[in-house]
Amino acid sequence: MISIDGSKCTKCGLCIPVCVRRIIEEGENSVQITEPGMCLYCGHCRAVCPADAPTFGEGNEQFPPAPRKEEIPGATAFLRFLRSRRSVRVYQNRPVEREKLSQIVEAGRYAPTGSNRQACRYVVVSGREVLDRMVRLAMQVLGEQAGRIKEALDRHHRLKEPLPEWVLPRQHFPAVWERIVGQWKKGVDTLLYQAPAAMIIHMEKSIASVPEVDASMAAMQMVLMAETLGLGTCYIGFLVRSIADSEELRKMLEIPRNHRALVAFTVGYPDVKYLRLVHRNPAKTAWIGEFKE
Repeated sequence: MISIDGSKCTKCGLCIPVCVRRIIEEGENSVQITEPGMCLYCGHCRAVCPADAPTFGEGNEQFPPAPRKEEIPGATAFLRFLRSRRSVRVYQNRPVEREKLSQIVEAGRYAPTGSNRQACRYVVVSGREVLDRMVRLAMQVLGEQAGRIKEALDRHHRLKEPLPEWVLPRQHFPAVWERIVGQWKKGVDTLLYQAPAAMIIHMEKSIASVPEVDASMAAMQMVLMAETLGLGTCYIGFLVRSIADSEELRKMLEIPRNHRALVAFTVGYPDVKYLRLVHRNPAKTAWIGEFKE
């Protein structure tokens, strides 16, 4: 439960405007919490308080000092770092240390989260034996999905039936999936690219208002953390689709039936060195309002 240590509070009022739920106001001897049950435990009030007066019932280890300005990378260097990240599909035959995998999860844990719900759950899979089993199950699902899509496309062309809504965004996938399955039968993993580890983010259905956003923000921080650790990553959307349609995969990955897998990516030591930054087309931007040059 949130509270204010009156012996520390100086009534500076810095915490009042940053409170998301507007439940802090001036009191006689210190600021006071008007509706403690409404608190999101986001920590904004404690983060701005010079006296460290707000408390949440846990230790100070969750609220270490913010980095100094000189510790934060400059804009130019940071943008170069962002542009240096590429999807890695060639990995060394080398396991990733558990400590580094834990650091990647920690980066996701501190990502922004709507209403501070912290709904993301994480699955870390390591070792080719278990990863190969995961790929085999995914291949079975992708093969079955390709068959259903091709059947719907055939009925569409022969009988002029409208394509089902679920087919529309997937109508070009069967050829890709069949190629992946064919390569797997030859002993080549073009789903996970023979990576030594993979991570999946899932969450309970309906627990977050925008689950895809929460999971994507966590994933982006995770893959950037991986970059700092000398690791490469690659998002695997086809694995997410496979998990959605496979009870056996969900059981293997310990994902509850009332949860939804949202993001999956591989992790490993790259066996390739990129010498150029990422290229992108110019941003399509609408500038509305007044701007200072």
